[in-house]
Amino acid sequence: MDLAMHISKILVLLTLIFSCFVNAGAWEQRRSTLEKVAVYDEFRIFYSLSGVDELPKSRRADLNHNKVPDFIESIGKRLTDSNRFFKYDVGLKSPLKSNRYIGRAHYIDVNVLDFSNNPKGPKNGVAYDGTPKFNRSLVGQSSVNVLAIDIFGGVNLNTNTVEHELFHLYQNGYTYFKNRWYTEGTARWSELVIKGRIGKGSNLPKTINEKEKLFKKSYKANFFWNELFLITDKKNLGKRFIKYLLEELDNADDIAARARGINNKNWKESEQRSNKNNFYIWQAIADVSKKFSHSTEIHNLSRL
Repeated sequence: MDLAMHISKILVLLTLIFSCFVNAGAWEQRRSTLEKVAVYDEFRIFYSLSGVDELPKSRRADLNHNKVPDFIESIGKRLTDSNRFFKYDVGLKSPLKSNRYIGRAHYIDVNVLDFSNNPKGPKNGVAYDGTPKFNRSLVGQSSVNVLAIDIFGGVNLNTNTVEHELFHLYQNGYTYFKNRWYTEGTARWSELVIKGRIGKGSNLPKTINEKEKLFKKSYKANFFWNELFLITDKKNLGKRFIKYLLEELDNADDIAARARGINNKNWKESEQRSNKNNFYIWQAIADVSKKFSHSTEIHNLSRL
């Protein structure tokens, strides 16, 4: 009986491992079958005019007759403009030049896909932190390891999805921490700062309980970040603060990895999203905040 149970467990494990390989292969295959490409600096935008991910007819207009849909060109411009902003206005290190990805990823590939039949998946876009290698022979491009973003072919570009997802790659280049109150909250900030403003803020946490509630938030954590930037770095719209914070987190995840016995070149997804990261992120916030402000609010924040 014990032997049968042991064999059964092994079979279940092998099934799960095989399933992971199959799913990974299907994920890469779908993106490898996109038969069109437009290149803008380090960005390669792949899209299709047929099949499951065909570009909607409403997104195929080509008013300048250069054989690239205006929608794709708009994505390319949004990518290059926001990339320049993050690099030069905010002062961040490009993801491809970051300590994490330099020499490991050679382009940023943007796959334009149909999300309309994917109710449990992303609605507008998603950025990945791995370095996949897609087969790009279909369009005569180099098949090399890349950073990847998926964009919905029906996305409303006024939502700033492109900028939001690109900022995630910047975050990933600096730190393995992926706790959503930090990643999504600051990505929401990035959408507006490109337009030259900070969104509405809210009161900073004053108690341990309020801090813990913040840690459970996602996109709505942007109110915390907006308020923090309005107090500490209003003149620069939070840009200097973000630069210092990401640099601080670059060091903090090394400390966390040593303390928890993690291979700092390959964090598991569960470790990247672990609640244990909140301590280090919060400490980084407190340390950077002190460089900008000695107000009572910031003093109280550092004591939590």
